[in-house]
Amino acid sequence: MKTNILTLLYLTTLLLFSAGCKKFLDVNKDPNNAVDVTVDVLLPSAQSGLTFAVGNTLTINGGVWGQYWTQSPNSSQYKTLDQYAPAEGDFGNVWSAIEIDGLENLQKVIDKGNATNQKQYVAIAMLLKAYSFQLSTDLWGDVPFSEALQGDATERILNPKYESQSDIYNGLVKMVEDATNLISNTDVAPGADDLIYQGDMDKWLRFANTLKLKIGLRLAKKDAARAATIVRSLQGAEFIHPGESALQNFNSTGGQQNPLYGASAGPVLNTTQNLVASSTAVNFFSGNSDPRLDVFYDAVGSGVVGIPQGSFNAPPTTVVSPPSALTGANAKDPNSALAPVKLMTDYEADFLQAEAIVRGWLTGDAAALYEQGITDNFAAYEVDGAADYIAQPAIAFPTGGTTEEKVKAIITQKWAAMCGNQTIEAWTEWRRTGYPSFFTLSKASIIGAGRYPGIFLYPTSELARNPNAPKTNHFVYDKVWWAN
Repeated sequence: MKTNILTLLYLTTLLLFSAGCKKFLDVNKDPNNAVDVTVDVLLPSAQSGLTFAVGNTLTINGGVWGQYWTQSPNSSQYKTLDQYAPAEGDFGNVWSAIEIDGLENLQKVIDKGNATNQKQYVAIAMLLKAYSFQLSTDLWGDVPFSEALQGDATERILNPKYESQSDIYNGLVKMVEDATNLISNTDVAPGADDLIYQGDMDKWLRFANTLKLKIGLRLAKKDAARAATIVRSLQGAEFIHPGESALQNFNSTGGQQNPLYGASAGPVLNTTQNLVASSTAVNFFSGNSDPRLDVFYDAVGSGVVGIPQGSFNAPPTTVVSPPSALTGANAKDPNSALAPVKLMTDYEADFLQAEAIVRGWLTGDAAALYEQGITDNFAAYEVDGAADYIAQPAIAFPTGGTTEEKVKAIITQKWAAMCGNQTIEAWTEWRRTGYPSFFTLSKASIIGAGRYPGIFLYPTSELARNPNAPKTNHFVYDKVWWAN
């Protein structure tokens, strides 16, 4: 029976998701005869809209700009990412997936949940709304926020104003706190229709605390006093526990596959392997005798082989490793269909707490949490040898080091843990902190010496549609407000 319910939810989600932009822009619909969709259908649709964005385009962009992957010399799909020269139009789909398929449906869950007094649905949707807005502003900078999603079917604000990232971050904190105040184990909660935690509100509470911690730490270098206030408010709170990462699972059935694999194996790309191992990551893992190297990548010949970032002009005969199926990025391995999309993980929560303690904003044992982050990541991929890995002098927590040396160790290990699974978050953390410090400029870069990608471009469709959008676009090497 449970399998049948999940299948129905997935199919319903797929049908709703496929409507996407069309339903948002369809001004010919009669709002007085709108289909009444219940929250148990809206919630999985909204969650899948968000995980599609994170698991497809954002995993690709983060994978390349986070220097886990690079374009294969045998194909050409992502050359512009290695050149640091994407076009405005390249960001239209992910903008729609976040702003429309994710956020619009989350707002519908909130509206419907409030109208029917289903507060736990509202709490979950508000938390994912905060997560999505943070993702959006971290990628594009100033975006619509307070006016976004406002109005009803007849009076929707179609051209919301853009707001500063600083103001948006204030709103994110309040949104998480408001959602947290709604969480209760006495109200009726979702079940299988919650594709992430199956309605376990204790887990959603720990998700909320972890999200707030991440929001606070994002401001650490830009506004330390403000960051400290946010983080210190979490003293004594519980964060995501080992084994309860916030993720969506997939299976091998068409339409229910990992979204990156679904696109790579689909009729357009037809299992072409575009993404291959970057030597930036391969050299780090191999240089530190890290057994995860053979988990995140497939061996070719006697081992894992990477090529320097942006080396797609190498001869097509170049032998290079693809990502493993566990990342969802191996186009030729059907097991990629099963890779989950991870929004926040237990190891991310460990590293966030370790950094907060190092900065003096939470109390606790930073070294133990640093080691727990590594251990939880090894456990997530069923890799043995975490203790031996941690015992290496180059990996051991720098207990006697400076605050900055400790932060460097924490973020570098967070980057290692996020290989192929939280790639966009790893790239964002690099933009915030400058760690890892060993990134290399792409050999294919055409944006000038010393420049790296620092921000997403606004899509052409948004600049043309919304008169409140910025009059000119960013340069890809510009930085967001909080960046290092």
